[in-house]
Amino acid sequence: MYNIGIIGLGDNGTMHLRGFDRLEETRVAAICDRKTKARERALALLDDPDVVSTSSWKKVCRMKEIDAICVSVPTYLHADVTVLALENGKDVFLEKPICPTMEETDTLILKAFRTDRIVQVGLVYRYCNLYRTLGRMVERGDFGDVMMAFGKEYRDNFPVQWFFETEKSGGALLDKDCHHFDLFSWFIRRKPVKVYAMGGQHVVRGKSVKINCHYAPDRNLMIKRPDIIDHAFVIVQYDNGALANLGLCMYQKEPLHGLEIGINGSNGAHAVARRDVVLNAGGGPLGDIAEVPVDYEKDNCGIGHIGADRQHVEFVECMKTRAMPYANLLLARESMVISLAAERSVREGREVLIEEFDNPKINKLIEKHCMEVYRDTPAPLPPPRPKKEKKKSREKKIIDTFVDLVRLLMGKRPRSEALPFGPEAFEQAAASIADEKRFGKLAKGLEANISFHHSGEPPVFVSIKDGKLAVADKAFDADETKIVFTESGWQGLQTGDSIQKLLVTGQVRAEGKIDHLKPYTEALIELTKALGKV
Repeated sequence: MYNIGIIGLGDNGTMHLRGFDRLEETRVAAICDRKTKARERALALLDDPDVVSTSSWKKVCRMKEIDAICVSVPTYLHADVTVLALENGKDVFLEKPICPTMEETDTLILKAFRTDRIVQVGLVYRYCNLYRTLGRMVERGDFGDVMMAFGKEYRDNFPVQWFFETEKSGGALLDKDCHHFDLFSWFIRRKPVKVYAMGGQHVVRGKSVKINCHYAPDRNLMIKRPDIIDHAFVIVQYDNGALANLGLCMYQKEPLHGLEIGINGSNGAHAVARRDVVLNAGGGPLGDIAEVPVDYEKDNCGIGHIGADRQHVEFVECMKTRAMPYANLLLARESMVISLAAERSVREGREVLIEEFDNPKINKLIEKHCMEVYRDTPAPLPPPRPKKEKKKSREKKIIDTFVDLVRLLMGKRPRSEALPFGPEAFEQAAASIADEKRFGKLAKGLEANISFHHSGEPPVFVSIKDGKLAVADKAFDADETKIVFTESGWQGLQTGDSIQKLLVTGQVRAEGKIDHLKPYTEALIELTKALGKV
């Protein structure tokens, strides 16, 4: 059993807490965050009264019983926490990027390699079935040589203030897109040589601007003096002439365009992955464009980003074998170099050579560990076998309909902190969908009364009629659908637990008239788009 300390309990820290907590070989033995509420929320997710909870990261790093530290604090604090953990003999799981500057990054890398400790970086795409499948296709020659790669990251913005300060985050192209530059290098499999980028501030600029992020803990936050870019186009050239292009926009509003990654091979074959949920390939020797079978669930097990669970599993394997992680410090540095070269190119308006970031000591490490750093892609978990369609049982219909109904009323995205149970939560939902004409059309004829119950709180009564959602001030006279939450069920629903899990464990129960809602499932799903704003 390996004892893990989690330092930083924001969105990523909570994901890592849930990930390590579910593994048989690890125990979350200590949690740390400066915010009391964050620690309380984390403790509620753990069924262990002996977990140490503290605001002191130094205390956690020095705990003798801790075997490894998960560093999920803001980027500008990475170096201090990681170095102290290494000095105290801990293995480290370090969120990306390594540090906000190359100088800090190289200092940390050199210190880490003077120890015998494992350091894995949170380049989570390196552990997901989708991109491991594509990586394997590249390595077996399906695309000849990958000569072009592209990415489109069009989305809303960051969730809290420090991301908007270059000194703390390193900039948007570093924090957000080191993932995507890593994908380019993974598939092109050559050395980057130069970068040219253009970008700036279209929308997120000035002395104060309102936050625009669907998972921001404070939806009313006013960002003070943002100095990072909110859009860019970046071109990367590799030593064989291959080119990669990234488009970044961080001021979209929901519904969002999302992410797209594609490659073009010298033999005419090509592939594109959209929104992390589908991979298509074809052309040249691959023939007609078709979806490539991929398991999109077993690498994350519902705890967060694709690859999220697998990165924890393989971190533990590295702790056992003492092998260099697949997402290692030297590989992560390369993606950072491209990112920081792009940031420099935007600032200085010029082409930036990768050699400007050369460090002779780092080059020696890369030469020494080359075979480990650039090894072949690990096998993805096997894709699911196609299943014969079966007629859904009454119980399955009830669960499916309930899943859609709860998402209708609460929104589909995990929250960092649960809203208080009460009419206000549902009134916000009603306001968000009032103007959804498509839902009104799909839900024409739908009439349903739903009562929501939560331990120790007055029930909330909600009615749906012809696409209109309303909160009632008293119980219904007619039959109704009844949904009952336990305390942990209400919390878990909003902070990311799967609805199926909550149902199976009895943390949420559905009773009464449910079957009559089934014909309107499509309408209920449509509402999730609007409710993500609540």
